[in-house]
Amino acid sequence: MVIGFTGANGFIGSYLVRDVIAKRMGNVRVLLRNLASARADGTRVVQGDLLLPNDCRRFAKGLDLIVYLAHYGVPANSDLDQPQDARLNMVPLLNFLQAVQALGTVPHVIYFSSGGAMYRRTAHRIPFRETDLCEPASSYGIQKLAAEHYLRLAAEKGYLTCTVLRTGNAYGTLLPQQRMQGLIGVAINNVLHGKPVRIFGNTENIRDYVHLEDISSMVERVVRPKEPFTILNVGSGRGYSVREVLKIIEECLGSPFQIEMAHNPQYGQWLTDWVVLDITKAQQEFHWTPRVCLREGIRSMVSNWQTDARYRTAPKP
Repeated sequence: MVIGFTGANGFIGSYLVRDVIAKRMGNVRVLLRNLASARADGTRVVQGDLLLPNDCRRFAKGLDLIVYLAHYGVPANSDLDQPQDARLNMVPLLNFLQAVQALGTVPHVIYFSSGGAMYRRTAHRIPFRETDLCEPASSYGIQKLAAEHYLRLAAEKGYLTCTVLRTGNAYGTLLPQQRMQGLIGVAINNVLHGKPVRIFGNTENIRDYVHLEDISSMVERVVRPKEPFTILNVGSGRGYSVREVLKIIEECLGSPFQIEMAHNPQYGQWLTDWVVLDITKAQQEFHWTPRVCLREGIRSMVSNWQTDARYRTAPKP
């Protein structure tokens, strides 16, 4: 099997590429705009840009499976320039779909959508099912929902099959300290480097957090489609407030840290206050259950960094 990745250098993509290679799931091809960002990990690199149709065709040719993770922007800032948001996210996807149709190879696509930015706000605290009404509150969510519909249309026309993964809030590795998405990875990295944790929106906002290990396990189960098009929630089925997450991080670190609220009204004010995903469909149809609980996942991140830090500072023999 030849597996292609877009967004391979991103947070989730880089983890999945390593995992796919480690498990020998197939030959891996990645699309990169800049060869300087390529890694010596056994992947075949295609230099190109999804904004260019010819590059899309070169990348997609001969692929059996395509894991589509390419996306620019985050929910907190996606509304600042909506035309640019569409140009950087919708146009590349449409170029890609046009290339797949022209090639006629009928690959399977695993598309990473959003579980946190998709569903309509509701006063009823009932975990969202895949069949619930979608009414995104940001350009980010709108782009993701539109992408799902274009992929559904492509599957109905028969030039690909697709599994959409509506993932919760992914975590599992440290993230850049100024990143605006990925609360756990950003917060831990800031604390470990003696910096305050910057918070967007309300600390009582509740989200469903899912570890990268469990996301990768879900990808393994949907490599081969059971139907032309399907949508799956990928989360833990349990919600935690930002405040609760910060408390767990504090307990795992063993010391308090400073919190800094981002008061810019352009960021975070429209973020949904409650999102928990119903994962029954993934459990019943794909026998998938998340294995990493939030506290153990956070503790592991802290432990791994401390181990790496000791290794980096240990005297060389």
